[in-house]
Amino acid sequence: MNVRRSLVLLLAFTLALGACALSACLPGRGATEPHASLKAIQARKRIVIGTSSGYIPFEMINRDGELIGFDIELGERIGRELGVTVEWKDIANFRELIPSLEAGQFDIALAGLSIMASRALTVDYTLPYFRTGQAVAVNRDLRGVASWRDLDQAVTVVAVAAGTSGEIAAHRLFQKATVRAVDGAALAGLEVLSGRAQAVVYDLDWISIFADDNSDKVYAILEPFTVESLGIAVRPGQMDLVYWLNTFLTEFVGDEEYEDLYDYYFRDMRWKAEMPPR
Repeated sequence: MNVRRSLVLLLAFTLALGACALSACLPGRGATEPHASLKAIQARKRIVIGTSSGYIPFEMINRDGELIGFDIELGERIGRELGVTVEWKDIANFRELIPSLEAGQFDIALAGLSIMASRALTVDYTLPYFRTGQAVAVNRDLRGVASWRDLDQAVTVVAVAAGTSGEIAAHRLFQKATVRAVDGAALAGLEVLSGRAQAVVYDLDWISIFADDNSDKVYAILEPFTVESLGIAVRPGQMDLVYWLNTFLTEFVGDEEYEDLYDYYFRDMRWKAEMPPR
């Protein structure tokens, strides 16, 4: 059994336990009327999902200008299970995603969101649907880098996407290197490709694809130096919606469709044929 499959099975087991535990918590922080938010979504026959494209391969824009990605497929599956259509709101600046959710611009946020205690002060999370960690891609002009620790030099600039768990991890771990935050993973990667930064820190799966696409200029160190779980964010006070999403994820994570999506987006990566030329 490979590591990925082991993680999927472990995650499915964790989800099952968590869903059972959550059912006992519904009265504490739940909606004033049981199923109020679910009823509202079903009554209008539409769920509005916020995302922030640019996180390959979770949410991205193909050559036809359409949203595609692992999270997009997950959101569409949620809509099918609820029997409603899905309306997507693509927030250009990732840092505005949570404030937009809090302001009621959409029902849930699905955008490769790492589950973090700081974010949980303002939103509720579902249980995890994906495990990842922070990794690094290094400009090939920089020699002798075997791990992220080798980058912690006063002469090194490390690019990160502002507002992400990668930025938080980089500020915590790099004591000597300069951490440069820019808007989004694409611009962080461009900093390295242009030579303005020597490395970029981001989620392992993105780093792997970025390094593969730019193998002439960068190489990846794919041993993650954090362990993170991705979850769906919901405004507080809608525990009926959180509970339903957790029940859905308990069924979905590790099933045949989940495995097929994982293969498509992370193994054979056939979605690359849909993307605009670089």
